[in-house]
Amino acid sequence: MTQADSKLVALLLGLFLGSGLVPDVVTAQLLPAGEGDSASRTTSTAWSTWPRHVVPEIVRPEVRRSSAFGVYALPASLGALQQSVAASIGPGNAALRSAVIPGMGQLALGQRRGWAYLGLEALGWVLYVERRGAGSDLRAEYRDFAWREGRIQAGARIDGDFDYYETLSKWDGSGAFDLDANLPGLQPENDPTLYNGLIWTRGLGIFSADPSAGPGDPRYDAALVYYQEKAYGTGFLWDWTGSSGARVSYGNIIRSSDERFRQARNAMGLVIANHLASTVDAFLSARTRRLALQSRVLPGPAGRGFTVATSLQRRNR
Repeated sequence: MTQADSKLVALLLGLFLGSGLVPDVVTAQLLPAGEGDSASRTTSTAWSTWPRHVVPEIVRPEVRRSSAFGVYALPASLGALQQSVAASIGPGNAALRSAVIPGMGQLALGQRRGWAYLGLEALGWVLYVERRGAGSDLRAEYRDFAWREGRIQAGARIDGDFDYYETLSKWDGSGAFDLDANLPGLQPENDPTLYNGLIWTRGLGIFSADPSAGPGDPRYDAALVYYQEKAYGTGFLWDWTGSSGARVSYGNIIRSSDERFRQARNAMGLVIANHLASTVDAFLSARTRRLALQSRVLPGPAGRGFTVATSLQRRNR
């Protein structure tokens, strides 16, 4: 074996270190030729990641002399090595592995159900990314649709927040913000069948204001402030009445977008739940693995019948 070959072997075997799927391969310390005999080389072995009390029981190093190459120790039995790995993993270690990547704690313990947790993790993320992307595309679509078909284009386009677009799907028109811009002050929309008109009517009712009182009346002024805060201004006005069925089509698009975002949230909930379930499962599996169930059959009371006594005892490591 050349030095390049030895490095390649070490690299390939190193890919499995810490994965929990295939046990770590223990590599002996590289010694140049001429430094001691085979017996002395075995005493200088440097074990990579294994606990010292585990390695001698599962690995039988094979020592070879060479002019320029090192010595490698390969596991005598991968099955025995896997069992030793599982035995060396405590509840905290297993739980941490599954908290980071669901299923890794179970696989490190030799439990095949870890693949189910990994599969759910992958499925959850795929669904989240796909659903969220679809929701974003539909959001851009309904914003463009509203601008083309419903909004009054009185200047540069300014996109509103989600509540604004929801409101567009429920009202045929916003009405004006200022009914007569030529007059001093603000003349609120007074048609309650339009959104801004409803806001003005509601403000008058909240503050018990007389609409004929005009500016200067405290209650009228309070209602006017309410209107300015809640009504939509010039850059956000809309009117669906000129496009037959456009508001219905728009509503369908916005509902589809909402549904995609809801599905994305559900997918993220699946990912979080999978992390929690895998973490708890790995912790309990590692913990109960160290307990042994023992049962004994004892004579019953007064010598009649029998009694089964069951107990949990901790296994010696």
